[in-house]
Amino acid sequence: MGDTYSFNNKPHYGYFTWDIARDEIWGDATFADNLGLDAETANTGFSVLHYMELVHPDDREKVATATRTAVLTGNPYMVINRVCRGDDIVTIRNRGTCFRYRDGLPSMATGMLEVLSVEKLRPPAANEQPSANTRRASANPAHRQRRTLFEPQD
Repeated sequence: MGDTYSFNNKPHYGYFTWDIARDEIWGDATFADNLGLDAETANTGFSVLHYMELVHPDDREKVATATRTAVLTGNPYMVINRVCRGDDIVTIRNRGTCFRYRDGLPSMATGMLEVLSVEKLRPPAANEQPSANTRRASANPAHRQRRTLFEPQD
């Protein structure tokens, strides 16, 4: 028999599909939660432009380059970047691949998005409970990374 795992011990993966021609991304509820979107938005679809607005400004060019390369080459991609989610900066790993029509034109991309760490921008209020994402990120020692998120502005 194979190993059995409880869902709580698995990484927090969210799955998505992007229709390139229609410029619509759909994702499951975990994908939505990882990005700080409501599940209905992810279920009914949203544009790549809306996704890029969630990406940390310092990481947008890296994400755009990885996406463009995957669409042009058809090769799988993996990019680690940050997204802005309310009062959190969330580091994610985004993996996927682009599929093509028979004539070679890019058609769909699909992949998964995994939360690697969550950095709070403000401390929780005394009466505020930690979110599930904060508990999940802090429960795993590998996720206890402190990063300098913003460099001092001149």
